Amino acid sequence: MKTTQLRNRIVTYFVSIVMLLSLLFSLMNLMFSYVVEDSFFYQILDSEKQQIALTLQQGETPKPHFNFISYHSDRDSLPTSVKELLIKEPRRKEFSDGSKHYHIAFLNDNERQQHILLAEVGGQLVVEQLKGQIFGFSSGLLAVGLIIALLLAFGTVRLAKRLIKPLDDLMEIVESSPVEKLPTKFAAQFQQNEIGKFAQTLEAALERISEFVKREQQFTRDISHELRTPLTISQGALSLLTHTELDARQKKLVARIADADQQMQSTIEALLALAREKTSDAQQTNLKSTIEACIINNHALLQQETIQIDVPDDVSVAMGAQELRLVIQNLLQNAVHHGQGNQINISYHNKTLVIADNGQGLPETLKTNEAFEAGHRGPSSNGSGIGLSLVKRLCEKYTVQVELKSNDNGVSVYLSFA
Repeated sequence: MKTTQLRNRIVTYFVSIVMLLSLLFSLMNLMFSYVVEDSFFYQILDSEKQQIALTLQQGETPKPHFNFISYHSDRDSLPTSVKELLIKEPRRKEFSDGSKHYHIAFLNDNERQQHILLAEVGGQLVVEQLKGQIFGFSSGLLAVGLIIALLLAFGTVRLAKRLIKPLDDLMEIVESSPVEKLPTKFAAQFQQNEIGKFAQTLEAALERISEFVKREQQFTRDISHELRTPLTISQGALSLLTHTELDARQKKLVARIADADQQMQSTIEALLALAREKTSDAQQTNLKSTIEACIINNHALLQQETIQIDVPDDVSVAMGAQELRLVIQNLLQNAVHHGQGNQINISYHNKTLVIADNGQGLPETLKTNEAFEAGHRGPSSNGSGIGLSLVKRLCEKYTVQVELKSNDNGVSVYLSFA
């Protein structure tokens, strides 16, 4: 997340809290006014209940002290609208028929058919009369809250800029540094607070990463030289050996050694391709010519296979030439070694390359989602189990989606290019 986004979120958070609190306080102020008013009427009715109960004990006719309160000896004398509402909701204490507003009380809550006090409070509703003033007060409160929120927003922006500036500086240091030269010795310029500690941790992590990158680069250079040289010598010796007189058993052993050399050569090239950094703009590689080159290079392996190619001549994909060749070569070799079929179909439609064999499919012991994991291989495989893993990693390097489907009619691998 960019620091500007973080700063905006801080400002929005504080301003929203102020506005929400102002709105809630305004609503609570309005509700409090109504609650206080209702409590005032109920207190008057309770006082009248005590006075009328005393009057009834003395055998006199009850007469309320307030002209908006009337005494009813039973329900029959109540207004029709009130009687109807009591039938529907007998426990209700407050009624409104549209034109009048009533509060009701019973001398005995267990006997609600007689001795009833009815207060018609429509003309006594102070809150209703002062609604405009209350609304004006609430609006003023909201306006004050808005002003406070704006002032808080201004102050928060300045405070956030000052607090987040070290993060801006830290991000600029990291973003402006090239990948091949990671920044070092930058933590000392930050204060010894949370950001300073973070800068120290980041500096230590970048130093470790830089050392790791150097070791990997050195390893890549070493493996490129130290493994390729003896492999070239071995291949040259095998080439000379094949031109000498060999019996059938010796020819078979030489072929196995040549096949192992070829696998080692492919593995080294794949590992070196993975070690190289991907350029920001991947080159466009002609797909059909790469496929044909792979078939020619693996002619001895594929000579017993019938290969059908349905790929347009002008199709190019965003992938390095060497990486694409390694991917296709690995898939062709897997189709021969593990498919145990006699036909390979290669097609390209809707930006998807499909390489399918007509073999026996994956063994039951190997699940489809495990095929691309390093070390997983079929029971009859003589390989290391890293071929499809290298394919997946090379494809991920160029954001190519890989999918494998298997059934009794063979295995199909789908490469979806962006």
